[in-house]
Amino acid sequence: MLRFILSVFILMLSLTCLAVKKESLERLRVRARAGNVRAELELGNRYFYGDAGQVNYTLAARWYRRAALQGNPVAQFNMGVCHELGLGVDKSRFHAFQWYTKAGAAGVKPALLNMAIVYMNGLPAEEGDEPTPPVYPDREKAFQLLETLRRDGFVPASRVLANWYLSINADARMDSDLKTAFELATYAAEQGDTEAMRILADCYHGGVGCEPDETKMFEWLNRAAERGDIEAVAKLAYCYEYGNGCRPDGKQAYQFYEQAARAGMPMAMARMGDYYCAGEFVEQSLRRGIEWYELAAEKNNSYALFKLGVFYADGIGFEKDVQRAAKLFFQAAKLGNVHAQYNIALYFMEGRGMPADPSAAVFWFGQAAAANDPRAQKQLAFCYFKGVGTAKDEGKGLEWLGRAAANGDQEAMKWLNF
Repeated sequence: MLRFILSVFILMLSLTCLAVKKESLERLRVRARAGNVRAELELGNRYFYGDAGQVNYTLAARWYRRAALQGNPVAQFNMGVCHELGLGVDKSRFHAFQWYTKAGAAGVKPALLNMAIVYMNGLPAEEGDEPTPPVYPDREKAFQLLETLRRDGFVPASRVLANWYLSINADARMDSDLKTAFELATYAAEQGDTEAMRILADCYHGGVGCEPDETKMFEWLNRAAERGDIEAVAKLAYCYEYGNGCRPDGKQAYQFYEQAARAGMPMAMARMGDYYCAGEFVEQSLRRGIEWYELAAEKNNSYALFKLGVFYADGIGFEKDVQRAAKLFFQAAKLGNVHAQYNIALYFMEGRGMPADPSAAVFWFGQAAAANDPRAQKQLAFCYFKGVGTAKDEGKGLEWLGRAAANGDQEAMKWLNF
């Protein structure tokens, strides 16, 4: 699933207000109850944005639905957003897609964009009290919708198309695809699209479709951050921490990490855990550090899960609990954390906190070894030498031992007389 989908929907919320002359809430209710479509839509907007005294998504969705059922395309789009985010109605991407399709038929551009994004990936069938069928991908239809929107000057379509080209499998992607992605992102960023600014910064960072340029990367991240893009804020923190595109500034890095963490960025939350545990720029507090790690872990941040696993394994801040540590390492390993992959491999090999399973140990050593972890490469070599968890294969053992030695593992170097 492409990761920019939800941000598109959130941005589209601000485009749904229909200009209606301001009038008293009671008069508006009277006209809405009488079936006036514009009044129904406006009343829904007032409840949605809190202009009716307080935010009430249930009432907002009720009035949007009444206007939508009378064919108002803006209300139909709003109903799609409500279902997409579960605001005042059951959360259902299928029902959201149905409403977007109705609004799209009337030419509502944000609805057409959301339809295209659904067609890119498809939707799985939804279970529950009211099961829904799947929506199968139709990338040709998605591309046609996006291209039409782009030609019509709808800026977000250029940004989504940029992501489209960047998401092409590396084996099938050509240099021209990357250049096209860069050009589309540049256009959208220059038109003020905040997410496109961050995409463009990533292009400059990695030299994707352009020459690497950390100064321009830093400039575009700043522009995105100034417009409230929290991921850009977190990346700026990283830039200040390591001096990418700017002079290193630990205090500034901390401030940006804190801003991103309080806005809900898991990576920044985990970094705040580091700050509190180390007492860097804040008063040292293991308890506060663990709280931040736990918040990040709830959002499946692999580093935070790994850190909590270490704490449980060593009895830091908790009673020692090897089984709990094993579960956390396993969860982090599945999310790609290399250190957790190495640890869970050891746990499987030794039967620590779980039943011993040498073949599973070899699998996880292999995952970490492929990510260039020298400890895992050495352990994998020994598994092949001894035939533990896998067939004995001295050739593969020497290959992995050589990789470990090349990566600086002292024991591997000693074995090979490096």
